[in-house]
Amino acid sequence: MNESSAAPSSLAPPGAGLPRLEEFFLRSGLKIYSRLAGRERVLGLFLRDAERVLSLATPLDEATGRKAVLVPRVRGMEDSSRCWSPYMIVQHLVIVDKAILGMILLLAGGKTTNREVRVADVKPSPEAGPEVMEEFRAVLARWQETLAGIKDLRGGSRHAHPWFGPLDAHEWMSLAALHHGIHLRQMERVVNSLR
Repeated sequence: MNESSAAPSSLAPPGAGLPRLEEFFLRSGLKIYSRLAGRERVLGLFLRDAERVLSLATPLDEATGRKAVLVPRVRGMEDSSRCWSPYMIVQHLVIVDKAILGMILLLAGGKTTNREVRVADVKPSPEAGPEVMEEFRAVLARWQETLAGIKDLRGGSRHAHPWFGPLDAHEWMSLAALHHGIHLRQMERVVNSLR
């Protein structure tokens, strides 16, 4: 079956996770990256890939931006996320970036929470529209302002991600940067399919 014509109902349900070996390598890669990369490098990657996502989605007219396209799965992305529109991708980044920034603030303040992080809770709405573009820009500005006021992100309190285990504030920030890269690759595939 052609990727663009496959029925979204054939996709795995949200929260189904990743193949085990892929999850293992991603977990190991995140740990290594977060140990080697400092705050400025991680934030630079986070912002660079966010700008690239915006540069792909901004020129689209509203009808095109709302069109969901089924693409091959990007490594690090659940099967259920394969049939999104450009605006859905941006909305997902808004949802995740807000949640991770809240987690970073909590952990950097020496606190934690009993709230379970669930991948199924951060899926976008099929109704996502052009308003998400400005929301994403606002979230990116908030990240820069907030992180400038936090002295130390490494060590201290940790909170578990369902795929990557307990992470400190710096590891959560590193995860956000790598997450942008995954959805940048997805955006590239979606936009190329829409041309």
